[in-house]
Parts: sequence; C-alpha cells; structure tokens
Amino acid sequence: MRPTTPNISTSAALSQHALLSLEDQKVVDSARDILMRQRALNEEEAYSLLSEMADKRKTGMADISLQLINITKRLTV
Repeated sequence: MRPTTPNISTSAALSQHALLSLEDQKVVDSARDILMRQRALNEEEAYSLLSEMADKRKTGMADISLQLINITKRLTV
C-alpha cells in the first residue's frame, strides 16, 4: 500500500467521521469498504469520495452511505 499524505478535503472527511454517532460510523465504514473494494481506493480516498458525494447531494455522510449500501445490495442480489 502506498503512503499518502492527507489533503484538506480528506482531513475534513475524517474529522466529520469522528463526529458521527457509533451507528452512523458503522454505516459510513460499510460504505467506505464497498468503495475500497469496488474502486480499489485506500481508506482516505474512500472517505474523501463519500464526503464529496454528500456535499454534492447536500446530505450527510451517513445518509449518502446508506444510499450507497442499499444500491449495492440491489445490484448484487
């Protein structure tokens, strides 16, 4: 795994993750894992992508994560 230096958006995404409830953190972590597997991203890149997706849709990371999980479940059944 290559070493990365977090950029500002990655740091912001990780800080936002720290403010989530434990239940929301689990949802975000599950969505992060999906992105890591499907797109070959590292943890920081996956969090950053989730944060960007949430910002574009003007919703929270937990909400966008739940949407991603539900869509993935529908596509894999």
